[in-house]
Amino acid sequence: MNREFWKNSAEPEVRLLQDEIVSRSFHGIISLHTDATGKGFHGIVRGATLTKHLIEPALAATEQFLSRDERLTIGGFAARDGVVHDSRDGILSAPPRTHPRPFEITLSTPKAPPACLKEGAFVLALQTILVEYRKFIAYAPNL
Repeated sequence: MNREFWKNSAEPEVRLLQDEIVSRSFHGIISLHTDATGKGFHGIVRGATLTKHLIEPALAATEQFLSRDERLTIGGFAARDGVVHDSRDGILSAPPRTHPRPFEITLSTPKAPPACLKEGAFVLALQTILVEYRKFIAYAPNL
């Protein structure tokens, strides 16, 4: 399912999510994954400056539960400090020609740690993203 979006997939779950995404104007899309080859918590970001202001604090917060994946290559893509700026086509995202494009973040834990650590990292990352997004949006009208 992870690589089926916007490719005319026959998967009913993919079609349902695509319909939901098209019918609404989301400000952001956050996808949660467990990576079988991951060595630490990491994030995949696509797009705007806003993403940087969301992913960095989220990754810092998750270090209470899981270490950050510091590899220079994650999933075949260049990475820095646990952040990947490119990804395969077909991941959960906004429709290809959406304007304005919402921020898109994929958060990923390694497979090995206990579920309670992975869940704690996800919850803390999501809480941090929401707090940072509210701050950014409150500040943006003054730019």
